[in-house]
Amino acid sequence: MARARELFPLLRGRAKDIDDRRHLTEDVVAAFTGAGFIRTLVPRRWGGLDLGFTEAMAVTIEVARACGSMGWVGSFWMDHPQWVALYPERAQQEVWADGPDARIATSFAPVGQVTRVADGFLLSGDWAWASGVGYSDWVMLGGLVRDPDTAADSRLFLVPTADVAVVDTWFSAGLRGSGSDNVVATGVFVPEYRTLAMRAVREGQTPGASAHPTPVLTAPLMTHAGYAMVAPAIGIARGVIDAWRDNARTKAHTYTREQVSAALPMQLKLAEATVLVDAAEMLVRQCLTAVESGRATLLEDRVRHRRDISFAMRMVTRAVDDLMQLAGASALRDTSPIQRGWRDVRAVSSHVMLNFNAAAENYGRLALGLPLNPNDPFF
Repeated sequence: MARARELFPLLRGRAKDIDDRRHLTEDVVAAFTGAGFIRTLVPRRWGGLDLGFTEAMAVTIEVARACGSMGWVGSFWMDHPQWVALYPERAQQEVWADGPDARIATSFAPVGQVTRVADGFLLSGDWAWASGVGYSDWVMLGGLVRDPDTAADSRLFLVPTADVAVVDTWFSAGLRGSGSDNVVATGVFVPEYRTLAMRAVREGQTPGASAHPTPVLTAPLMTHAGYAMVAPAIGIARGVIDAWRDNARTKAHTYTREQVSAALPMQLKLAEATVLVDAAEMLVRQCLTAVESGRATLLEDRVRHRRDISFAMRMVTRAVDDLMQLAGASALRDTSPIQRGWRDVRAVSSHVMLNFNAAAENYGRLALGLPLNPNDPFF
């Protein structure tokens, strides 16, 4: 956390440039990597810190408070080593052969065309939304394995970024600096050991779970899924609150010349926004603490945690929306960190994993003795 705070001036100073460039800057990537954050969830046997989700979330919040796009990409760079640790050991050896700081991107949607060949698969396709892939060493890409007489098998294919093409497609309203570009693969060979069945991830029964029998690696996916997206949103909201408070302290009403901060609605809205963001962090932290203690394994836990994590995103979005509404016209300028944070939070809230309506439906169905929605792809 001390190192994350030390990076604040650099990240805040680069935030607008990163937003304008639509990609991270080299110095920010180097500083984030050099601080050792990527090692947070890397198993100790590979030189990592072997810490938990709560530590990854805390660092992410602090980084995102300064720069939303770096917080978003950095959250995945910290979380994705936990996914690599779920693969067979040979895959882990290849990823961490040169040390624990390998940067790993993803595009989970199973849109890849997969052909089975001897000892593995040929993978082709065009995947969108691979955040930070242009600065990553590896990328996990989704695809469906279709064998005769068996149901389609959704898998993640672990591929060196040197084997794929990164296409500059990221023109967006929010998280502009995340470089969430497209990845194109044409007949890339992926050995069997560098694939991971999503059904095993959902149940916490992966090859790596037996090699690293810790709660972080054996927990069913939906007990913690989405935290790596909400964490940067919480940090971005904290940055918005900081900027909004500074703006209110120094700004005067155009007509009355009285200080904006003296207006009661401003004071009340600031209080409400801060408590919403604080409560969102507490809600997510409660879920992650249960996972790390090994207490979250049942279907009820998965459904409740998905409900809570997605609702935390809803609280953060409400807080930032309310602050933006009272920020005044000056906050609309490109130079304002308030509008940048507002755009970034809105972008995070649109992620399919954070759809509260879907999460709430399944919670309600289970609580009322009904089966889960059979069309929900996450269960």
